[in-house]
Amino acid sequence: MEEKTKENEKPKISYETLWKSVIRPNRDIYKIKDLGNPKFNFINRTYTRKDYDLISSEGYIMKCSFYEPDPQFRPKKIMPVIVYLHGNSSSRLEGIGLLREVLKRDINYFVFDFPGCGLSEGDFISLGFHESRDLKTIIDFIEKIPGVGPIGLWGRSMGAATTMIYSHRDERIKAIVMDSPFADFNILAKELVLKQIKLPNFLIDGALKIVRSTIKKKNGLDIEKLKPIDSAPKTKQPAIFIHAKNDELINNNHSDMLFATYGGKIKKIIKCEGHHNTRRHYKIIREIGEFFYDHLVNQNQNNKNNNSNKEETDNIFKLDLNSIENEENTNSQENKKSELNSNISTDNSSNEKEIKQEKNEINLINNNNIKENKEELNKIIHNNQDKKDKKENIK
Repeated sequence: MEEKTKENEKPKISYETLWKSVIRPNRDIYKIKDLGNPKFNFINRTYTRKDYDLISSEGYIMKCSFYEPDPQFRPKKIMPVIVYLHGNSSSRLEGIGLLREVLKRDINYFVFDFPGCGLSEGDFISLGFHESRDLKTIIDFIEKIPGVGPIGLWGRSMGAATTMIYSHRDERIKAIVMDSPFADFNILAKELVLKQIKLPNFLIDGALKIVRSTIKKKNGLDIEKLKPIDSAPKTKQPAIFIHAKNDELINNNHSDMLFATYGGKIKKIIKCEGHHNTRRHYKIIREIGEFFYDHLVNQNQNNKNNNSNKEETDNIFKLDLNSIENEENTNSQENKKSELNSNISTDNSSNEKEIKQEKNEINLINNNNIKENKEELNKIIHNNQDKKDKKENIK
């Protein structure tokens, strides 16, 4: 633990404090009743919170909650969902404050405690290293919930780093928000140490190597490989980066580095007032809500419209083909009519009764499909020719 010597001196940092600050920060303890009522009313709808236990990649129980409207209040059969990923010393309670902003936009909401946090099992965290695999477990589960559509991720601090590490691997993720992410843990660790004590870089590097070894033994995390920035160029989803100007834990230059190397074409960075744990201004929260609405609700609707337009185009194309076929059939029938009329006109010795009979036979053909009456047509033509031949012989 930290020990203070004199009033104005900086606290001494023990070796145990160093490694625990990385993988065993203070746990946010709460009671399930703190989540509120499992059934509640909001904007003239009744919503239900369903709690689930999922098994993490390391075999720990993760406590999760899913919010959605009751069936009779669902605005649409298929609804998007936002997954909120909390920070290292926090829990799913962190996401409850954003619940109203999500639900009012016809989006469902999923919150959970990472292993080692809140009410979930586990002794340690890994700042996104193992958590990215746990996130896949959660996405796989959510996808099986009836009526779930596009998925968005909203992460803060450790949750933001997890979002960056994971998103490029999963095409089911359609939009992401990262609040206070770090780009490279080694850079972050040196920055944090230098804020506490002034040491040469070689001493810091030596201390981090020892810490690295301890952490790797305890939970398998290799802090030298903890680099969300490696995933930034490969990540393409529409994204918003948020960072407080006076963040005392993670300098906002980390978001600058991630933003500069981010691979997506749609991206925005917001520098806001406050510190690392400051509650974001309602205007920022509203902007995030609109961002998710545009890329999860509107975009999904646009995709449906595009599919509908494609089907309509296909139908028009089929109609055009049918028109061509009908025109060809009509032309074929007209040709046959001309042929028959020609046969009739050349028979100058035919009496009016015979001509009338032949015209009736022609009308019969025109009123039926030419293919179905092909044999009858040939028979008529043959009979006409026989009549002509007989009359010629009589003459």
